[in-house]
Amino acid sequence: MKVVIVQPAIPSYRLGLFSRLADRLGPQLLVYASPGKLGVLTEHAPCAWERTLGPIRAVLPGLEWQPGALSIPLDRGDVLVVSGAPRCLSNIALLLKARWKGARTIWWGHYWSSTSRPWRAGLRMVLMRLADAILFYTDREAEEYLATRKNNRKPVAALNNGIETGEIVTLRKPYDPVLRPRDLLFIGRLTRKAELALLLEALALPVCAGVTLDVIGEGGEEEALRRQASVLGLSGRIAWHGGTTDERQIAEIANRCKAFVYPGSVGLSLIHAFAYGLPAIVHDDRWKHMPEIAALRAGTNGLTFAEGSAASLADTIRALLGDHPALKRMSTEGIAMTDRTFNTKDMAERFYKTIMEQCC
Repeated sequence: MKVVIVQPAIPSYRLGLFSRLADRLGPQLLVYASPGKLGVLTEHAPCAWERTLGPIRAVLPGLEWQPGALSIPLDRGDVLVVSGAPRCLSNIALLLKARWKGARTIWWGHYWSSTSRPWRAGLRMVLMRLADAILFYTDREAEEYLATRKNNRKPVAALNNGIETGEIVTLRKPYDPVLRPRDLLFIGRLTRKAELALLLEALALPVCAGVTLDVIGEGGEEEALRRQASVLGLSGRIAWHGGTTDERQIAEIANRCKAFVYPGSVGLSLIHAFAYGLPAIVHDDRWKHMPEIAALRAGTNGLTFAEGSAASLADTIRALLGDHPALKRMSTEGIAMTDRTFNTKDMAERFYKTIMEQCC
């Protein structure tokens, strides 16, 4: 029996999960992926379980193909896991090939994400039926899916998508907001999805006078954001650290900050912040976030602001930074969340269980 996982790319935050699965499955695990285009996030040394496919190419507007995917060997009794991206036609072809070969199949993907539209989500639900089991990113998604499909007969599970937290635990410093010299941390790619321009607008408002920001990340919006910060007179309050996956560098910055802020569609960055014990500030529209928003408990490990409103964001920043007891309480809750779940150890256990249920 082989366990074959097909991904569009292998970013650094997936290495822990696949390595843990390889510890359980040994040479039975094979992860096929195309070369990544996410900068430092897809730069890593080749792994024993890793196999390379051709660069993903467009075949029609909005549709893609992963060269080499259909050549992946599959046999009766194997388990195939495909990424739940309906626009990638080779995934659909692979599911059909697996059925013909007698292999079991798992659809691993989102129920809903920040870029979802009702018709695309509907198409995704139809294509899921080609697989023998469905694996969502979070427990909340699994619950939302099952709530609308009372007659579902397929196995449905979830991973609570997270990151490798082992090194973070060793690097994380005790949290006392009074002793921390910096205010806000943003970590993520500098793209339109992040809506960092909204945060700069908020920081320029009088209620946020003097609030500092540390930015870890790189992306196509960086030059425009730096210009905006200069025009708004914020340059002296913002530290731009660039993109890195070096956890020691990230820890040095995160351990100086009081809270995490992500004005756009937050995803794994939220989990990263919680692992460092940073209370979070994100917007209040669940349907415009990535699945990892399921980790947020508003009022418990973070606060929300009115989506798209710089004034609301500024008021929320002021309220949180001024409430030291709330910051300490939320820090504890964020750490507890990532100790329990939304980490690669828990993900690997859930993934392995789902695979074994398909084998037996």
